[in-house]
This record gives sequence, structure tokens and C-alpha cells, in this order.
Amino acid sequence: MLIICKRHGHKMSIFSRLDYRENLKTLVENRKKIDSSVTYQRMAEHMRIQKAYLSQVIKGNRDLSQDQLYMAMDYLDLRDHERDFLKLSLEYERSGLMVRKRELKVYLKEMQKKYAKTSAHIEVEEVDHEQTSVDEYYLDPFNLIIHICLGIKSFNQDPKEIAKTLMIPQSKVQDVFKKLEKLGIIKVEKGKIVIQKRNMHIPKESPLFQMWRQNLNQIAQTRINLVSNENKYNFQVVFSAEESVRKEIQEEFMKYLKKVQKLVKEAEAKEMYQMSFDLFSWTQSF
Repeated sequence: MLIICKRHGHKMSIFSRLDYRENLKTLVENRKKIDSSVTYQRMAEHMRIQKAYLSQVIKGNRDLSQDQLYMAMDYLDLRDHERDFLKLSLEYERSGLMVRKRELKVYLKEMQKKYAKTSAHIEVEEVDHEQTSVDEYYLDPFNLIIHICLGIKSFNQDPKEIAKTLMIPQSKVQDVFKKLEKLGIIKVEKGKIVIQKRNMHIPKESPLFQMWRQNLNQIAQTRINLVSNENKYNFQVVFSAEESVRKEIQEEFMKYLKKVQKLVKEAEAKEMYQMSFDLFSWTQSF
């Protein structure tokens, strides 16, 4: 989506600024020039909020919720990559954790760089599709969770069971299906879901990694609290040692991980599990 900036007399990309409020304001103002039916009043109604509240948001005095932003983007009919950018912009604006704000800003800057080459064009075919697919896939942890669920025969044959098992709305599952299909991860053949890609990877150095891990951990913690004790195993320990011991523990875990990988590859997909491992220092300086 490109914005016509009349004052400067040139086209301006939505990715040229971080403030989601300014982007929404500019989008509306420029849409009004070509479509008189577009108004703040109608957008507020579509968002199910008062126009006075929307005005306070645009002026920078209030913030939208993610749901309200979703409805604004729906009203403006934005593309997926534009929606992703605005959603992250809102997270950046509302976050009270400086470390998280830094991570979000880094990723927002990466997105700006990615789309900089196409900022003067309506179409975005120049974007690296593979990288975009990875980014869109990891923006929402449920993309991964539902993707893995589809590898289980019972869920693949009856996808409605996914919503029931994960305790999420069926509409959320359908939204993820659409996303996975758009990204070429699944396709529908004769009414059946066929998985096209089974392995997606996000490198640790990716600016999206920390945010994705935090979001996944939040969802996982909620799930852990609901699972019965006989169906889960928890272990946590705080200990003192020396750096050489920490390295040895990490090396042993890598050996164990290779064994786990072999076991998983040879196993029949009947249930889905999550395993986490954190090893870090409380006393070393950052």
C-alpha cells in the first residue's frame, strides 16, 4: 500500500515511519482524496469505537488495542505485510519493557529495509519471498502450532478438532489455514489438507527470534498450567558452578538433542509435544 504525500508531491511507503497512528492518519487522508466514502467516522464505526476515541488515538493521546487495529486495517483493506508492520508498530508503542522495545525496533527497522526498494511501486514482487514467508510464519506462534497439528492424522482428517483441543476459536484456526496456504506451506486438494513444507527455521540471530520465543513461551505457560500432572514433566534448577561446567552441560544437551531428533523422526505422529531448555547465567555481566 502506497500513500500519496501531496505536501511533498511524491509517493510515500507505509514503511517509511514507525508510528502506526501517523500511518493510519495518512492512509485515511489519502484514501479520502480518491474515495469520498472513506471517513474517520465510518472507520470508527467499523472498528466499533467512538469517533472521539479514534481522534484521541490519531492525536497521540491514546492507543488502540490489537483488535481495534485489526478492524482499522480491515477497513483500509491493507495487505498482509502492511498489517504485520502496523501490528508490530503497535506492540512497540505499547510495550513498557525497554529490552522488548529495542528488539521490536530492530525488527521494524529490518522490515523497513526490506521494503525500501519497493517504496516507490505499488507491487512488491521484489521482496525475497522465502524470507517474507519465514517472517510471516513466525509472527504468530499459532502458525507453527497448527502447522505441526496438521501433521497428526486425526487432526488432518478433522481440522475442527484443532480448535477444540487448543481451546481457541475456530475462526483463528481458519485464519491460520489461510496464512499457511498463502505461504505455500499447505494446500487443499479434493477437500484434503496436504502439507507442502514440514520444516521451517528461524535463525537465532533473526531480529524476530526473541519476540517469537517470548510469544510462544506465553502461550506454552498457559497450556502447561492446564495440562494434568501425569501428562507433563517439569524440571527447573538453580545451581552454582564454573564456566567450564556450563559449557560441558550445553555440549551434553546437544548430544541429547541429536538423540531426540532421531527418536522424533522415527516416531509416528500421534500427539504434539513441546520441549524447552534454558541455560543462562544470573551473575555474569551482560
